[in-house]
Amino acid sequence: MLNYLYLDYGGRAKYRAELKYSLISLRAELDPARARIVVASDAPDLYRNWPVQVMDIAPNIREWSGNGLYHHRIKPALVREALSALAEPVLFLDSDSIVRPGFHAEVEEKMAASVVLNRFEKHDPYPPLKGFRMTLPHLGAYRYDVTHSWMFNSGLIGMEPAHVSLLDDTLAMIDALIGRAKKFPAIEQFALSEVLRLSQIGIAEIHHTFLHYWQGRRRIYMAGRIAKDLSANWDDLTPPKEWADMNYWAVRAYNYYYGVTHALDAFK
Repeated sequence: MLNYLYLDYGGRAKYRAELKYSLISLRAELDPARARIVVASDAPDLYRNWPVQVMDIAPNIREWSGNGLYHHRIKPALVREALSALAEPVLFLDSDSIVRPGFHAEVEEKMAASVVLNRFEKHDPYPPLKGFRMTLPHLGAYRYDVTHSWMFNSGLIGMEPAHVSLLDDTLAMIDALIGRAKKFPAIEQFALSEVLRLSQIGIAEIHHTFLHYWQGRRRIYMAGRIAKDLSANWDDLTPPKEWADMNYWAVRAYNYYYGVTHALDAFK
């Protein structure tokens, strides 16, 4: 069975609201007989009334975050833990996302032969890393290659239990780069992308049926939509009457409104 995996830690209300919206959009796509939703949280009781499986990760947060030095390390560490614990395929979703019709069918098709990631971003993502070398636990010698090194967005990570060793290597690379995290803020997705490149495992992108709105303006817009469209009752998972489609002009108009109203708040 395929396990869709969300992460909630730190107690931030706005991120939990995004998770709720994303999860509701995912539920609309799923056949419960073929897939389940898992929420990994440091506040597991919050999800006791939701139709999900819950993982309590409170004891793991410090270790998985590199003793608090790089919190995005938690994501690949969680995927590794879920693959080991469930012994089934796992697809991690960032909470700032909306699932569109056809998503589950596309995921099943692409995960049959590849590791799934959100979308390709760029080659040579961190030119200052030229000359960086290390030895990975499983794949061995690694060097940053200005011609071939690349990075995919990890808003989605779909992997099989057989891929656990790749996550060991990913975490090792993150740990080697943690001291540079302020300069390279997305090293978790860079490290995973590079490990997959070195392993020569196929990567499949999913972005037409998965909307990942990580950019600041889009997130401000979505915060307004979520507050307007979803019930304030945390356990009410009723879908909105209309899903947000991230229309360019709607996002710009809302951000203009948001900027004006919040600027005026300073004078109150």
